[in-house]
Amino acid sequence: MFKPQDNRNGWVNPEDLVPMPQCIAQQDQTTWLSAMTKCTRKQCTRHFGIICTHHQWLTQLSCLSTEFSSDVVKIYIDYCSRSILAKAQLYLWILGITGRTWLVDVGDTNELESTPLYSLVDGYAPLGVAHRAPTCLTSSVSAPSMEPFQHVMASCAFTSTTQHTGNAARPWEYSESLGSMIPLDSETVGYSLTGRSIRDDHYFDKACFCSTFSVNPKQEPCPGWGIELTRERLWMYATCGPTSVPENWTDVLKMTGSAYIPMEDWHWPARVTDMPKQVTVPAHQCAVNACESDPDGYCNVRRAVDRSCFCHNVSFNSCGSLCEHFEDRIGYVKWLQNLCGKVQGWHGFPDDWRHLAIPLAVDMIPWRWTVKPSNGLNDVSMPLSGSTKATQKCASNGKKLGGIALVNTATFLAIYLSRRTYVNGKSYGFLGHLRPGVWIFNGILVAGLQLLANWFNASLVQNTIGYEDVPVAQLMLLWCTMPRLTWLPVLLIGVQPFEMINFSAAASSLFVEVILQVFSLYYMILTVSYGLEHDFYFGGMEGAEREVSAQVMYAGALLWLMVTAATSVQLMRITPRMKELTRSASLDPPTWQRNHQTTSNIVEEMMAQIHYWHTSLGEKLARYWSEKARALEEESLLGGEGRRDEGYGTLPFKRQHDWVSSKGFVQIYAVPVSSMVLLWIAQWLFWGGFISLSSDEFCLPKVGVLTAVWFASSLAGAAVTAVF
Repeated sequence: MFKPQDNRNGWVNPEDLVPMPQCIAQQDQTTWLSAMTKCTRKQCTRHFGIICTHHQWLTQLSCLSTEFSSDVVKIYIDYCSRSILAKAQLYLWILGITGRTWLVDVGDTNELESTPLYSLVDGYAPLGVAHRAPTCLTSSVSAPSMEPFQHVMASCAFTSTTQHTGNAARPWEYSESLGSMIPLDSETVGYSLTGRSIRDDHYFDKACFCSTFSVNPKQEPCPGWGIELTRERLWMYATCGPTSVPENWTDVLKMTGSAYIPMEDWHWPARVTDMPKQVTVPAHQCAVNACESDPDGYCNVRRAVDRSCFCHNVSFNSCGSLCEHFEDRIGYVKWLQNLCGKVQGWHGFPDDWRHLAIPLAVDMIPWRWTVKPSNGLNDVSMPLSGSTKATQKCASNGKKLGGIALVNTATFLAIYLSRRTYVNGKSYGFLGHLRPGVWIFNGILVAGLQLLANWFNASLVQNTIGYEDVPVAQLMLLWCTMPRLTWLPVLLIGVQPFEMINFSAAASSLFVEVILQVFSLYYMILTVSYGLEHDFYFGGMEGAEREVSAQVMYAGALLWLMVTAATSVQLMRITPRMKELTRSASLDPPTWQRNHQTTSNIVEEMMAQIHYWHTSLGEKLARYWSEKARALEEESLLGGEGRRDEGYGTLPFKRQHDWVSSKGFVQIYAVPVSSMVLLWIAQWLFWGGFISLSSDEFCLPKVGVLTAVWFASSLAGAAVTAVF
């Protein structure tokens, strides 16, 4: 109950009355002030005898109880009942003034007792979120009541604690000039009415606002399809839920994410550093404002790129010359597919665009020149008489590889037959038959024949109509990497007794192979370097066109390079110890050859394995030659010829010298023999993979003629080696 400070027989000073409630102050106060005025009269508050010396305007409490009947309250109850907190404030004012426990009808305040005040049905939000609504919404009116947005928001507002809006010490005053009571103060609705506290701020009751304000879905406050409509719908949805927005309300929203990409989230393809203007200009032209939903569901306006607008202005062809490198092309295709692939009506890719997103066969060839007709067809045109031309299809991959196999077979037969013809069983010894001038000249001559054949064939290809752009020098060097058996004489001497070996022929063949392998170095290093640069050895060709062929080609090049490196290391390790080995009487390899260190990576393990093969072959060959030497010695002793060479020892001097020499020679022999076999295998892998990978990009004309030239040069080389 209201207890004034100075009660004069039921009359109190107006300034002692409770300030006007918020919901009354926000409405027309005429009836409310009229009731207050009826109960306010000028009363004598001080006497001198029977004479009144002081008059004062006082308000009669019993009169207020009568005047503020349910009829007066009924005028204001609808507005004050919007918010349960505002209704509670009014109830406390009426209870304090009149002592009545209802407002209009008995029981209409039961909800204030049965439901805790702090359990606002739809919760509350800071009043500041109203500033996040677009102007077109905050300046609009509610569809059913035509009540302005701001007025509805004010009716539902409350503060963390009850606050005074005027003169808290003198909330009421009687104006003699107006003849009426006038309010000098009012109290805001405070959340403190609930007995709980919240952060100091201004708030509004969501249930109050949403039950009062609504939008006509057929005539929304923010018309059109712009950012303002998006802000309006997001604000209404975040504040009042799905019932406050039309059906399919998200269809026209400008939201960041799928349709609109924020500028800070916009990324160009990773590998394309300098995008052409055909791509960058649309990105700026299609920049718009879009909404990004914050944690509360309201709109944060962000600058974004309209995905549909951008995509309809770009295509695969927009990349231009920047997509010449296959990794740039793949990056651009994947980027464009992720960006525009699901945009309705976009057709910016060619029909076979999926092939553009993987490494193509031509992309995995380390060099950019090709061997095919310049008209781009896979047919090889051969000139005939007059102006007519006969067209033949490009040779199959099998025919190309068959030509290489045929040359190798011919070389093998020629070397094998010449060996049977020219080896007469004569004992040459180690140094006696090794004539440097002869084998060096012979090696240069045979290597020259091979290089001459390559040059002749390359020139023949270039002089074919349609092949004028084929580079002769490059093709000649590439053919130097083909597998060949010019080293076969070096292998065949391993099955002969040491005294029967023609070392000049072996040295000549080895020298030829060294020369040709040096010419192979360029393309093998180029291939391995290209593979490492593009991660082909680490999964970079996964899913690529003709993936297996490319893997075989690059594996062959890597094997060739590792064998070459391992052989060079082995020769450098063996050569300084040759003198020591020739002095040793043991055929067992030294401990430095038997030790195999555990390697930490694949390359080191393979090189260690190659080292093991060298050592193992050397051991077996040394034992073989030792047994052959004993057999020859026994045969010589039985025939009586060996006594002419006997000395003090049990072995003839010459045979003992050759046997000791063989121990030194076997260490060097084992290294190139095993290496050349591995190099030959590596070159077959390289060419098998290359021909299958390049296919029609390596379309040789006149394959039969080219094979015949190589066939002839191989036979000539074998004959030269055998004769000398």
